[in-house]
Amino acid sequence: MDGLSQTPERQARPRDAVAGELRGPVAPWTTAARVALALLVLAGLWLRLRGLAAEGFADDEVHKWLAANRYLQGTFSGDDVEHPMLMKWLITGALLIGQRLGWAPETITRLPNALAGGLSILVVAQLGRRLFGRAAGLMAAALAACSVTLVGYQRVAKEDTLLGLFLMLLLWCLAEALAAADDARPLDQRRWELRGGLALGGMLASKYFFFLTPIPVLFYLWVRRDTGWRVPFKRWFQLALIALALLLAVSWSPLLPSTWEYARSYTTGQQTVHGSLFFMGRIYHNLVEYGLKGTPPWFYLVFAFVKLTPATVAFALGGLGLALIQRRPAHKLVLSWMVVWFFVHSLSGSKWGRFFISVLPAFLLLAGYASAVLISRVRAFNPALAAALILALPGAEALAAIEHAPHYRLYISPLGGGDSNITWYFPHCDYFDAGFREAVQYVAAHAEPGAELATEIDWPAKLYAERAGRSDLIQTLNRRGRACRSGKVCYVVVQTGRWYFLNEAAVANLAGREPWHVERIRGEDVVKVYRLLPGEFPFPGESAVVLHQ
Repeated sequence: MDGLSQTPERQARPRDAVAGELRGPVAPWTTAARVALALLVLAGLWLRLRGLAAEGFADDEVHKWLAANRYLQGTFSGDDVEHPMLMKWLITGALLIGQRLGWAPETITRLPNALAGGLSILVVAQLGRRLFGRAAGLMAAALAACSVTLVGYQRVAKEDTLLGLFLMLLLWCLAEALAAADDARPLDQRRWELRGGLALGGMLASKYFFFLTPIPVLFYLWVRRDTGWRVPFKRWFQLALIALALLLAVSWSPLLPSTWEYARSYTTGQQTVHGSLFFMGRIYHNLVEYGLKGTPPWFYLVFAFVKLTPATVAFALGGLGLALIQRRPAHKLVLSWMVVWFFVHSLSGSKWGRFFISVLPAFLLLAGYASAVLISRVRAFNPALAAALILALPGAEALAAIEHAPHYRLYISPLGGGDSNITWYFPHCDYFDAGFREAVQYVAAHAEPGAELATEIDWPAKLYAERAGRSDLIQTLNRRGRACRSGKVCYVVVQTGRWYFLNEAAVANLAGREPWHVERIRGEDVVKVYRLLPGEFPFPGESAVVLHQ
């Protein structure tokens, strides 16, 4: 009788009083909270939008820019069809507006992700409030607004920002569907399930990461025994069809025969240019098929440890500890997210820092949760200390972001040795070809007519050379037997982080001579250009056989 008498009272409590249980309606945002959330979104957008063209295109971004221009001409084939169409549609929309306003191509290409990053702040707040209460939601949103790493990677034109946004929307729908089921609100339950199916479709239309779809299944199976949430197999099938229908409606390139031909060559490695990655001082094979023999499984654990500020790491670990100990439904949702994500990404032999963006909010939510628990306890006996804690956690991320702008990705935590180790951990991912545009512009301004330009990223090299009026420059990849074979003066570009098995001999060989030109960012050499005369070659031991162009 005692338990029955408490049930209505428990359901009537504000959401914050039963944080973690996913029962009852969420407590509404107060006016002050709404104002704070609006300010956080504005601050987050300011960090993400400011100086979007401060860094030149990365190799991956050039393909998005070219695809958007093809879309305007009604052409949907070509390169980059291994990625869904949603992001390219958004860039095309930005192109229609930006080209009339004179925006830089880099700004146009990155704008959709920067705006999606601002929207993700709101979603983090909503998800955090549903899972752990209003205070935790606001704190997580504050971290999302100014996280130096989240901001930095949400400013590049890759699909991971949209993937993370729709994944969080899916998780929010799962949490609300469970709460509606436990409150005997079947209509709301079905509505949230439908929204979850649409969010799943949006997620897959952002990136073909089908291996993340077990997250809702794992969560459902984990909470099924202890909750009233029931989803028949037929319902799962219907929701899957809804997701598939949305995917194909937005991204119908898989239906084109040319896409299947491209996919065949892509999956067999014929489209792979490099296939390896420099990480923590050495080069690893970085292809999916290498599995545990590829880039090490601890890659993302190191990334989390050194790319979040020490305060965020500490509170995230505290929140993770609470989740593992208590294992309430809200905890199980976040844990399902992290378990599936880390399992599949750690087993894969291919790893990139930008992939982490779709799980980084889980760390921010856990940090927000732990801080809200601590602050609520401290406030009872020391309100001033509680206020200081509210400002200190996101403040550390904000200071790091302001200090590193516009090169936010170059932050390395003191736990990882500080920024002096930026070239040792993830230089390929963090630099993301920053400085290359300026190096090509320098070559274009000084190189002889018809000179050769040997790089690791020939598409951006061609784009920036032509933009500088130097379409006469011969473009080659820095590969043994291919680079510097034109019989002309050859400018070889070596980028920090773009060190591979295929070019390591050339990089080591060129390191013994004085660079002709160097681009530096935050005191580090990021791009070196070597000027080789006809008959000189970047790789040691090459014979002077010239392939005339």
